[in-house]
Amino acid sequence: MPQLAIRPVVSAPLAGCCTILSIFGVVILVAFGAFYSRHVEALAGSIHDAKDPDAVARVCFYAAIVYAAFVAFCGCQMMVHQRYPRGVQL
Repeated sequence: MPQLAIRPVVSAPLAGCCTILSIFGVVILVAFGAFYSRHVEALAGSIHDAKDPDAVARVCFYAAIVYAAFVAFCGCQMMVHQRYPRGVQL
């Protein structure tokens, strides 16, 4: 079975930055989703806040899934960059 020739799509520094920012995004969005789903007074108690905190929580969780996909993609890009020695024309 021939080995797949996987090439990087983004540069190594960009993949690292994307991975780190996406991890923070997942953590923050999951935290906000948990707070909204529990109707925390500071987030869902004012008259100017969202009318349906459960819908806001669902959107936060869906956005966290998107960020998790970026973590997976950029993490794979970092691993692909480790396969190639520095300075090799890709």
